[in-house]
Amino acid sequence: MINYIKTLINNTISIIVWTTIGPFKRKLKTLFINLRVRFLSTRIRELKNIHKGESCFVIGNGPSLTVSDLNMIKSKISFSSNRISLLLDKTEWRPFYYTFADSIIASKLFNEVYKMEKEKMFVVIKNKSYKLLKKHFNKECNFLRACYDYDKNGLPKFSKDLSKKIIHHGTVTYSNIQLAVYMGFKEIYLIGVDHNYGVIKTKNGSIEYNEMLIGKDYFDEKYYKSIEENKEIPVNLYEMTEAYLSAKKHCDDIGVKIYNATRGGKLDVFPRVNFDELFNKNGEFVGIQRMCEEEINIHNAL
Repeated sequence: MINYIKTLINNTISIIVWTTIGPFKRKLKTLFINLRVRFLSTRIRELKNIHKGESCFVIGNGPSLTVSDLNMIKSKISFSSNRISLLLDKTEWRPFYYTFADSIIASKLFNEVYKMEKEKMFVVIKNKSYKLLKKHFNKECNFLRACYDYDKNGLPKFSKDLSKKIIHHGTVTYSNIQLAVYMGFKEIYLIGVDHNYGVIKTKNGSIEYNEMLIGKDYFDEKYYKSIEENKEIPVNLYEMTEAYLSAKKHCDDIGVKIYNATRGGKLDVFPRVNFDELFNKNGEFVGIQRMCEEEINIHNAL
């Protein structure tokens, strides 16, 4: 009987201690993770406005992306992501800046991408992905603290200081646009951003299927197999649209131009430009501004 009472008392004390200290320990752990990732994020300060006034390409992974188009921009600074490495044996183009915003993909492919030819590598870190990626924190890579934050209209905010946080919402392309703005680029051209998928999740939670696109909504049909076998995981297309609307609003406010040079696709948030017309007869990049200037000069000459 005495032993039973002792056991009961010990169990009761354990429950009391766990219920009072447990939540505190979890909060302390979360605080530690936030502080460590925030410290890692400060590395990016050396890249603030490093490309002030320049132009760049942000590359999506849609089916419109072609090897020939990548070859055309091989001398331009670009941001790429995820499984773009599937094309490297077919093109002279090489990644300049490379980003992971999905922790699962990052944990699976980190070592492969780390060894790949590139200038800089970025990985967006959420609290839940800390354990998956912390073994890489001592490597030459820019880790960025992910946050979810919204404006009064319900759109994701746009980070003005990536050394503190990067806003994560819907697509790695949003992360790359924030990176481009932070580095000072004034013209951003999107290619391969088709914004069109085989299986999508709507804002009300319903799932819509486009049988013609299932398994074909990326530039390479091996894209899925290289990450996971399931080709029918729904994409939150509405979140992507919200991210693009936010990017356009912020960039319009600060005088940064974003142009959609994707061949086809369904992204109509940004003004469209013809990819081929961004280059002169010698294949040299001239961009939309110089295109306009040349048209004005020709008009004045007439």
